[in-house]
Amino acid sequence: MPITYLHQLRLLLKRLLLVFLVYFISRLLFFVANHSYFPGVGVGSLLEDCFYGLRFDAFSIIVSNSLFIVLSILPLKLFWTKAYQKVLKWMFVIFNILFFAANLIDVGYFPFTRKRASSELFDQLGGQTDVLKLLPQFMIDFWWIVFSFLLLCSLVIRLYNRLQVDLHLRSSAQSPGYYVWSWLLFSLSVCLCVLGVRGGLQRVPIDIVNAGSMTRPEETAIVLNTPFSLIKSLSQKSLVEFHFYSEEEVRKIYNPIHHFKDSTFKKQNVVVLILESFSKEYTKLGKRQSITPFLDSLMDHSLVFANAYSNGSKSIEGIPAILAGLPSLMANPVINSIYANNEHTSLAYLLNKEGYECSFFHGGINGTMNFDDWAKLAGYKNYFGKNEYKNDEDFDNYWGIWDEPFLQYSIRKMNEMQQPFHSAIFTLSSHHPYFVPKKFVGKFPKTKLENSESIGYADYSLRQFFISAQKTNWYHNTLFVLVADHCGISEDPFYSRVVGNSAIPILFYKGDNSLAGTHEQSFSQTDILPSVLQELGYNKPFFSFGEPFMEKQEGNCFYFSGSTHYFFGDSMVYAFDVPKLRQAFNYRRDSILALDIAGKNTVLDSLYLRRYKAFIQTYNSTLIHNTGRVKN
Repeated sequence: MPITYLHQLRLLLKRLLLVFLVYFISRLLFFVANHSYFPGVGVGSLLEDCFYGLRFDAFSIIVSNSLFIVLSILPLKLFWTKAYQKVLKWMFVIFNILFFAANLIDVGYFPFTRKRASSELFDQLGGQTDVLKLLPQFMIDFWWIVFSFLLLCSLVIRLYNRLQVDLHLRSSAQSPGYYVWSWLLFSLSVCLCVLGVRGGLQRVPIDIVNAGSMTRPEETAIVLNTPFSLIKSLSQKSLVEFHFYSEEEVRKIYNPIHHFKDSTFKKQNVVVLILESFSKEYTKLGKRQSITPFLDSLMDHSLVFANAYSNGSKSIEGIPAILAGLPSLMANPVINSIYANNEHTSLAYLLNKEGYECSFFHGGINGTMNFDDWAKLAGYKNYFGKNEYKNDEDFDNYWGIWDEPFLQYSIRKMNEMQQPFHSAIFTLSSHHPYFVPKKFVGKFPKTKLENSESIGYADYSLRQFFISAQKTNWYHNTLFVLVADHCGISEDPFYSRVVGNSAIPILFYKGDNSLAGTHEQSFSQTDILPSVLQELGYNKPFFSFGEPFMEKQEGNCFYFSGSTHYFFGDSMVYAFDVPKLRQAFNYRRDSILALDIAGKNTVLDSLYLRRYKAFIQTYNSTLIHNTGRVKN
């Protein structure tokens, strides 16, 4: 065995442990300085958070010390010279001091944002010139953080100086076997570093949102470290803060705070069934060839939103819009953005406080699109995925568990829950590549669309779900919400364009058949949360970008594609390039959007532009300043 090279690796490990120690102390300092924002976090919880934080610390430490690590593990004789060690020392000190400083930012900055700082911090500081002007004042205001920083740097340098190379182990000639072993250990060390940067062996590299799966949502800032948050967000463009209107003016135009104070809260169960890739076109609402006979029949006994839209084109955008009224009106989906760990108002967050048991069901492979981590962050205390299902005989060999057995599994799990409960159930079998179980091949009508059989199977699975649900003791006390996450494929001229390709089915159904009718005005996924709460009689103030259908005739149907924001009205669609109106179409008369009528009706154009500017100002400000909750 290469004893000398093992000493070299042990020396590197000891030096890196110094950095882990500083990150641990910094986390403790962060907690002590901001403990009032983490009520209920005791010593045990804090130590757990520190332990979970090691994954995020490993990323930051390996990234910041990447060159130092490579030079420290190369099996070269040069390593044993004083000059080489001097270069390593200053490389270690300089890079780590920079990252230590970054990690201490949130000790003082956290109270202003309630989350770890991300790349948007640089935009908020106003550029290098302003930073240099403000820096002296920051150092005065937060002198104790500067003192702590200098103390930590001094500690690391002193401890590093004690970890010197034992020159007595330097060898002259070595056998060929020594070099073989050394390079094998070198390769293993590189692999371990890559594993550390990935954060483990999971499907996708660790990201900001993953902190939500390791602790309570309100403690994610303890688990994370600021360098990790900054690095992960550098490639993401932060939102621009707009000031079209004063705070007083904007609230007169658009107010995201809702309060049904005269209502009486009815603790009914809430089951949200999110249907993968279900377009309005596939149902009887689309006035084409329907391939969803069961969903159509359910509409006869439901409150149907006949002019409903998705707020995004992907599942990762649809889930937060549906369950938290949080649209992704930017290039990155919110789940994977620098705002992933913002506080936001979800159904689970509000209903948890009312004694509900909240669960998220998705038969997909755990970790897919970070749904499991986001669900926990949103307040869903139970997550049931492919791992929890524990029967790979029902695995479709692609995405996850087939819809029919997984929906039956969700029924069994809800039977075990104490009422009231809230469940979000996301299907998957109607996703590309549009397979169906072998026993169902040829059982459902085929159209010219390649996904028709899979939609038929998903609709059949939904029928079986309701047949089983009707036999439970909770069915008649349950509000069911059925909604698509986004649209599917289409060859239709209308449903292939931006309006039709966002048109989805949304319906509210009650087990006691007490809901019925048709809502003809525009409505979107973000309007579901306030509408559900209004239906329940929820009587506390809450934040929501959406609007309850009973209060407004036209919901906030905003959609982002490319660099354009779209606003779907009852008959009009407007395209905006902030802050200007680009195009306007009457999709009722002009289904293929061939005639741009922007400027033809200046009064209507001005009305929609005013509302759009108020909304986007509120949306951007809310995400930038992390103000998406009413503080009760």
